[in-house]
Amino acid sequence: MFTFGTRGRRWWLGAIATVLVVSLATLLLRSMLEHAVRARIESAAARHGVVARIGLVHVGVWPLLRLEGFDLDLGHEVRLRADMIAATWPGRLRLAVRAATLAGPAGFRVSSPATAWDIADILGEDLQLTLVEPQAGLSIRKLADLVGSAWNVEARGLDVGRLLDVRRDAHPLLDGGIADGRVDLRVSTDALRFHVDMGARGVRLGALADNATDEPQLGDPTDVTIRFDGAWRRAEGTIEIPEVHATLAGAALSGSIALRDLDTDPIVDLALGVQHLDFAQLLGTSGLAVPESLGVAPDGGHDLGSATIDVRIHGRPADPASLSVSQKIDFRPPRQMPPAIVRLRSDFIFSSGDGPGPHRPIDVSLASPDFIALRDVPPLFVRTLLLAEDTGFYGHRGIDLRELPAALLTNWSRGGAARGASTITQQLAKNLFLSRDKQLGRKMQELAITFLLESALGKDRILEIYLNIIEWGPDLRGLRPAARRYFGREPGALTPAEMAFLVAIIPGPIKYQSSFAHGTPGPGLRSLIDELLAKLRSVHAIGEEDYLQALGEPIVVAGGRPPG
Repeated sequence: MFTFGTRGRRWWLGAIATVLVVSLATLLLRSMLEHAVRARIESAAARHGVVARIGLVHVGVWPLLRLEGFDLDLGHEVRLRADMIAATWPGRLRLAVRAATLAGPAGFRVSSPATAWDIADILGEDLQLTLVEPQAGLSIRKLADLVGSAWNVEARGLDVGRLLDVRRDAHPLLDGGIADGRVDLRVSTDALRFHVDMGARGVRLGALADNATDEPQLGDPTDVTIRFDGAWRRAEGTIEIPEVHATLAGAALSGSIALRDLDTDPIVDLALGVQHLDFAQLLGTSGLAVPESLGVAPDGGHDLGSATIDVRIHGRPADPASLSVSQKIDFRPPRQMPPAIVRLRSDFIFSSGDGPGPHRPIDVSLASPDFIALRDVPPLFVRTLLLAEDTGFYGHRGIDLRELPAALLTNWSRGGAARGASTITQQLAKNLFLSRDKQLGRKMQELAITFLLESALGKDRILEIYLNIIEWGPDLRGLRPAARRYFGREPGALTPAEMAFLVAIIPGPIKYQSSFAHGTPGPGLRSLIDELLAKLRSVHAIGEEDYLQALGEPIVVAGGRPPG
């Protein structure tokens, strides 16, 4: 029988004590390391103005480090979260990230179920990350020197759809296709310089699609490229991108961007050119159908024409009046104009199915007692309408980019809708062919139809149709019925104040009903009317005596209260 001697017992007692001490030290050291890791991450985030939260920090042998419930609050409603981040050593340092999500405002989310990255040079000033899961094809590298650092991101045959899922709420926004190219950043004490040269095959967009199905579909695949160089000089407060070249949906884009005085009163100088903008291809790429209301065949191969657009913007966004915008637009009409556009050249029946009914069909012809030819519309009414809705109507090609920045900035500052941002032709396109939907997708369809209307009809015919079919109240369309309903007279007998009233309610003919439900316009609506009268006086459309008389004229509205 084997027995321990005194020396053997002492050895085993010493070994047990050593193990206990080492284990206790390991536990204490691990706790200290975990606390140090958490503090290091949180303090580094705070230095960059970011709030970091970590549910669990674990230091061990395998994995070397594990973070659970990792959360970064980047501010401005932007959060980055990962269920788990783990560092292991399968021959080299590897970082695994599970269920990472970047969430932004308005339901925007970019998520990745699981990725793994090999990391090199982590102990020095340099750093390299190489994607290994779910596929290879992406590397990120940082190189440091005496004057700053350089970052390089390079993609080679990267299937973006496998790596990232981009959505707004439940709706897919992007399948990034197969990406190739690189992004270079050079950081120094005085500037951030960047070079971007990226391309992707088979990109599919869904950002503009207005799908009502449970599984919204992305648009047709397209190739995308973008290339530009530039610099952000922090001390000077400038960002300059001398040249931008890109392709999307078969269109070629080029331009330049310069931003100055960023820390005080920014000045923007933007030039953008778009060549070969094919509207049918653009709608397909954006996940949008050619509107059925155009009457084109449903078998595809649509031709909606194409455009070349050049625009330049210069000025201070804080002062909309200072913005100078120039534009040049050339439109090539389709080989065969859609039937619904062609019919507008002669008499037609307009039926609106938009909004709650009933909807009376509108006979746009001389045979209708409600129709008014443009030659019979008082010139002062036309002047009032154009001053309020589209000052450049007779000079533009359907869209007026010169009015857009000022209208958007002015109305944004007031917290209201961007009145003045849509031309009369765009409004007519919406009324004739589209719904009230305010999503960007509808605006793209509206743009295509606008160019068709401008190409097929003269300006006078566009204005004539507009005055006979636009809404002026519940089941009330057309200038002649509106003049009769509200003032009991024909358009030719309207006073300047009554004309200003009818024009003032065009943006919201239903909304404004409560403003004159008791027979006279309320203070807000009366203020809009007086502003229009002041504009008429400023362009000498009315004289001083007529202006003062119109300001003092009580506007009495008959039938102001909605029926029912």
